[in-house]
Amino acid sequence: MTIERRIAGQAKDLVREQVEKTPEHKQESEYRSLCESFPILLRSAGLAQTVSYLRAKTKSKKEYGVLYGHLQTQFRNLEFLGAQEELGEKAADPKLSQANYRLYSEIAMKAALWHKRLSQALLRKKGEQ
Repeated sequence: MTIERRIAGQAKDLVREQVEKTPEHKQESEYRSLCESFPILLRSAGLAQTVSYLRAKTKSKKEYGVLYGHLQTQFRNLEFLGAQEELGEKAADPKLSQANYRLYSEIAMKAALWHKRLSQALLRKKGEQ
């Protein structure tokens, strides 16, 4: 199975889980909005800064923590991250080679795009009926 297919399958499971956790009347979703803007943020700020931003915003908005957790789950599912490792620490590790940083960035972008697609398909926009 290709990495892309594994990412897509895991994204489907994670977004569907988010749909099930969200009450029917609240499925307008800050999570969907965050997923829609995530690829742009990742492209403009880079992996380390984006992950740090998600972690920092976790204290004030739970959706940021959920997306950060989903991203970590994607990396663990692909075995690029150990069970006790944090994605934020791994991405900011000065020992991480430039080639590996680019690989991690590419995987994060693929995950971001799949989460965006699936959240658009499964979650309503704010204000939609």
